[in-house]
Amino acid sequence: MARPREFDRTRALQCAMLAFWECGGYDQTSVSQLTEAMGISSPSLYAAFGSKRDLFDEAVELYAQRPGTPLTLALTEPTAYQFAGRLLDAAIVDCTKRGQPKGCLVNTDPLLVDRRDNGRTVIAKRLARAVDEGDLPASADPETLAEYLIIVVNGLSARARDGVTRRELQAVAANVMAAWPRA
Repeated sequence: MARPREFDRTRALQCAMLAFWECGGYDQTSVSQLTEAMGISSPSLYAAFGSKRDLFDEAVELYAQRPGTPLTLALTEPTAYQFAGRLLDAAIVDCTKRGQPKGCLVNTDPLLVDRRDNGRTVIAKRLARAVDEGDLPASADPETLAEYLIIVVNGLSARARDGVTRRELQAVAANVMAAWPRA
């Protein structure tokens, strides 16, 4: 008969998410770092989560489901300009929030390229709608603008991990928004 689990799986998953985020992703995080962060043994990790990769996938999903993610917040904005501004502002706040690792977990790991590409697709669709509605000029290329925003957000995340202040990142975002196309 299997022994009952002696730890809180949800709390352990949250701790694993923070460890992957702090260490810089899947390959940079060792099993010993995970078990230390989670407060469990290696056998308990494997019994509860299957494998390190399964644990990583669950941790990334937990990260993505956090309330108030930058893209979720931005999609509530009525105009493309407000959407882009909110995306940048929310990313800066998220990447520099006290009490959590700096930067963005999704932007740190090569294994998450599909997730990043999905985000870019959502942004491109939102911007294509803005062109169709006349909110962006007809000459605006939604795919290029989406890639531009993704590159800026990735740069903001990387610089936040490097210790750049929220104020400095906000100055960069203000310059991006000053160049944003208007209908």
